[in-house]
Amino acid sequence: MKVSIIIPVYNAQDTIKKAIDSALNQDFPKKDFEVIVVNDDSTDKTLEILKTYKGQIKVINQKNQGAVKAANKGFKRAKGKYLIKLDADDCFEHSILKEMADVLERKPKIDFAYCDYFERTKKGKIKTISTKVNIFKILAGGIMFRKDKLAKEGFYREDIKFPEYDLLLKTQKRWRGYHIAKPLFSYIRPSQSLSRNKQWVKDALTELRKLHSKKIKEIKKIRRY
Repeated sequence: MKVSIIIPVYNAQDTIKKAIDSALNQDFPKKDFEVIVVNDDSTDKTLEILKTYKGQIKVINQKNQGAVKAANKGFKRAKGKYLIKLDADDCFEHSILKEMADVLERKPKIDFAYCDYFERTKKGKIKTISTKVNIFKILAGGIMFRKDKLAKEGFYREDIKFPEYDLLLKTQKRWRGYHIAKPLFSYIRPSQSLSRNKQWVKDALTELRKLHSKKIKEIKKIRRY
């Protein structure tokens, strides 16, 4: 197994099908990747939708513990040597696995690959976000890691709001990333997304400043949602 796609989900009945379909419909050999959906005790029709994919995806059910613990559970259960996360309200382009896995296969000294992405604005327009100059514009869904590297770091830190940026800050001088100058996934924020809550984002950044007090310059580069 080369790649594992991890999709944490909680009450995403309106978006989960599109996310899963984008994960399954990859220009990549079916035998070489798996899709693991971690259901964080959804109370809507999410679980019913997941049951329609019997035989195509692996479903892990857990008591409600939050998205970060759900992601980590998926990472730990994954069989792939490369891991990539997909949020339940976003979707992949058909070539994301092919593009990213190829980089990691060809370049053994690269620890992770990351890409540009499409973002839907509040007015409904689509714009392309480049992460080449500033990696801290990236989102969790746009990074493919080597599982062994991620495991050595203990996967995501579970007691903070922005574990993806914590991981980048923590490994900045030790890990090597490779930028793919293509938008390979779409970031679609629903109206109830936590990242739309200004106080939540403010608190998340405060957590990072406390943990990484010597990297304030880098933290200032994190996208402001």
